[in-house]
Amino acid sequence: MPLSGLNSSSARPRGGVAGVELVPASKYAGGTPSASAVRAFREDRARYREERTGGPLSPLVRHTLVMELPATPEGRRAADELAVVCRTEGVVAVVTMASGEVLVAGHSARFGTLYPLRLAGTEYTSGNTPADFPTITLTLESIY
Repeated sequence: MPLSGLNSSSARPRGGVAGVELVPASKYAGGTPSASAVRAFREDRARYREERTGGPLSPLVRHTLVMELPATPEGRRAADELAVVCRTEGVVAVVTMASGEVLVAGHSARFGTLYPLRLAGTEYTSGNTPADFPTITLTLESIY
């Protein structure tokens, strides 16, 4: 019996994250923002995931955006600024995939910015070898 209402994996973007623009939820007006809170992330280490669970009467959608910043003074400052915005009002992320597709997380036509992305975790890593650069990994999440 075929399942209805499911998207095939071929319809999902492939190839990773090419760019992310983060906007405080109160300042997001739709479309592509002109200014961004964080740009200094490593594109090769960023990832976006959308997960749909629950039944037809109580669906649950989880958006997760993981970004890695260098643990430089600029990276720490960007992480601290983002943490403050995430705690106070949350952010909307405009994610450009390597395929060229643009996704918006933290905003929807139905709910607006009622469920913005919030900081779910921060991880500071020193690296495994002397050649590794220290990093800050930020996990942003929205559940509705």
